[in-house]
Amino acid sequence: MLNKTLVKRIIIIFALILTGIIVYFNFAALMPVLLALLTAMIFEPFVKFLMRKWKLKKRWIPVSTVFVLFLIVSSLLLYVMLTYLIESLIDWSRQIPTYVNEIEQFVDELIVAFEQFIAQFPQADQIVQALDNLADNVLSTILSWSTDFVAYLYEFIMSVPNMLIVGLVYLITLFLFSLDLPKLMNNFFNIFKKETSDKLRYVFQRMGKVFVGWWKAQFIMSLGIFVLCYLSLLYIAPGPALIVSFLVWLVDIIPLYVGPALILVPWGLVMMIIGDMTMGIQLNVLAIILLIIRRIVEPKVLGDSIGLHALPTILSMYFGFVFFGVLGLILGPFVYMAFKSAKESGLFDIQWNEKEKRDEPQ
Repeated sequence: MLNKTLVKRIIIIFALILTGIIVYFNFAALMPVLLALLTAMIFEPFVKFLMRKWKLKKRWIPVSTVFVLFLIVSSLLLYVMLTYLIESLIDWSRQIPTYVNEIEQFVDELIVAFEQFIAQFPQADQIVQALDNLADNVLSTILSWSTDFVAYLYEFIMSVPNMLIVGLVYLITLFLFSLDLPKLMNNFFNIFKKETSDKLRYVFQRMGKVFVGWWKAQFIMSLGIFVLCYLSLLYIAPGPALIVSFLVWLVDIIPLYVGPALILVPWGLVMMIIGDMTMGIQLNVLAIILLIIRRIVEPKVLGDSIGLHALPTILSMYFGFVFFGVLGLILGPFVYMAFKSAKESGLFDIQWNEKEKRDEPQ
């Protein structure tokens, strides 16, 4: 009996390791499906709430409601961001001739002043030659950067159809997962014996509470970011302070690592390009400060909300980043909590000696 149990456990461990290796090396291809499953699990409490509220037994109405709300909020957020960015670029493009003339006039004046200054030195020709070489190197570097930028822009444009297909697959998979999530979970639990199934149910129930705690932490931190951003923008740009702070809040509550920088950095760069260097620098500094504050506060708030100490939280986020990149910063604490919950449920308990004693003849 001991040998059969040992072989079975070795096979299970080997299958889990093999599955982990396959997921790791094909993570990019599996990401839409895994992200859809994760989103469906996050939305499940809302679906159950609507089922209880409306006293429904079938899931398709609550699932459709949550799915449509998710589409509406995502579409509105994307529309506002793209509209603001496009309007800013259009306004900037209209000012390009003025900027070109101002830059050309500035460069001409600078050249004249430099020639008058250089003429006072006995080795003016050598200095001018060295500066010409330096200018050629700078121009070639700028040309190389421009070529790389155009190549990246071309690759991004060519990848748009693939992004649309991946997004469509994600949305369809999300809806189907949400519709059949309880059935899928029951089928998964039924694979195992009742004792193991009960332990796995405990793990998933605990992870459900972790999901709720994680969203609670995100909401608390995003409110703090909203207040800080709004108070800062009242000084930097009072006009759009409220609407921009609201956009920052929406982006920050979504699990994106960059958070406020996704709104403030492009805005700051546009301001710097159109000539308002002070405002541009202030916006970029604000984005950096908000990002640093969030990264410092996040382990503590997140740990308290999901039941972890700050040190395991920050370590799980770090190792998640090392193995899975930016997305690992989000998945790291969940993976750690999953192993911790599995250990608490006794899923990893191996009592071969006790089994052997029970199997021995009395």
